[in-house]
Amino acid sequence: MPTLASKDLCCGCSACANTCKSDAIKMVADDTGFLFPLIDTEKCVECGLCEYSCPALEKPLSSKDAVDPSSCIVQHKDDIIRYQSTSGGAFTAIAEFVISEGGVVFGANLEDDVVVRHIAVENVQDLEKFRNSKYVQSEIGDTFLQAKKYLTEGRKVCFSGTPCQINGLKKFLKKDYPNLLTVDFACKAIPSPLIFKKYIEFRSKKSGDIKRVVFRDKKRGFSFCTLACYKDWQQQKKGKSLYRRGSESDEWLRLFLRGYSTRLSCTSCNYQDCPRVSDISLGDIWDTTKITPKMNDNKGTTTVAIWTEKGKVCLDSIREKIRFYYYPFETSTWVKPRKNIKIPNYNRAQFYEDAKKLPVEKFFAKYAPNSLKVKIKQFSRVLIWKIHLHNIIRQCKHFIIHR
Repeated sequence: MPTLASKDLCCGCSACANTCKSDAIKMVADDTGFLFPLIDTEKCVECGLCEYSCPALEKPLSSKDAVDPSSCIVQHKDDIIRYQSTSGGAFTAIAEFVISEGGVVFGANLEDDVVVRHIAVENVQDLEKFRNSKYVQSEIGDTFLQAKKYLTEGRKVCFSGTPCQINGLKKFLKKDYPNLLTVDFACKAIPSPLIFKKYIEFRSKKSGDIKRVVFRDKKRGFSFCTLACYKDWQQQKKGKSLYRRGSESDEWLRLFLRGYSTRLSCTSCNYQDCPRVSDISLGDIWDTTKITPKMNDNKGTTTVAIWTEKGKVCLDSIREKIRFYYYPFETSTWVKPRKNIKIPNYNRAQFYEDAKKLPVEKFFAKYAPNSLKVKIKQFSRVLIWKIHLHNIIRQCKHFIIHR
């Protein structure tokens, strides 16, 4: 029988399931809600392909067209696209270029059942599905197989995902395709789909039926992103939210940022080393004053790392759609070793047992209580935003952290 990665190393990328030609591997959620491979011993022919495709067991080869890395900051020139995006809208510009070349773009989409799944799109209008971060693990499904089909047909493919998902894709493909462009991002951790499902149930009881969640809504500006819940896509476009809270008071964000709902493999992540196996990496940059003050407008800016010649060609091809400014790579956040998220000192088994047994109101009251301290933080943050001090305080905070 194959020996795949242990649960503390498996990132759930689904490379093994996509690789198996005998259909002997299914991705199944365990009691934490995370997907892990389950092998059907009757179907398994013990070929070993699943072991070879696992990025946790062996890293993929470095890209053949790797170049000296460079970094820049980017803003999409379309302000609507930038507003809908997590930061500066760089990924939309990249995806628009790939589609204009007759290509296909893969990314994470929050679907109507409030589950995040990877899908493929072939028209520019559908790219809005990929905008904004999804703070929950995406189900890859068979998109690795779909991507390989398009690649072998000679079409350009842009595949975006977490660093571990891109590593899994590279291991699955077994070779570097010249028509493949991979994009990953600065990743904090992957939160549990089970806990997110509980959160949606909890929030729907308090705020109404929720079908859309924007994890980084910019209604109050880039420096004061909030989690916003909407009844449907139309209400989201109108900006009519059922609920809106920041990271200081929202139950889901607090559990995520404190590490309660983190996948175990994220605590020992090896996929964000410098250089990366992707062609391009994207991340937030909160204060651009030191790089170029004119782009520091509180509407969102993306910091971009370019690792390969393909990434460099892509960025050169989208210049007409973006505002950009190169800055020394050695001064960027990409060169700093990533600090793996720390699991808090809590009973993890009890946490997930409570998630399954307790009513959602009691569960969140126990692990993310709306205490007096939380209420004071929420009131203070909204007050600071209303008197226009939030952006200044955020800049000072990040200057102290990154000086």
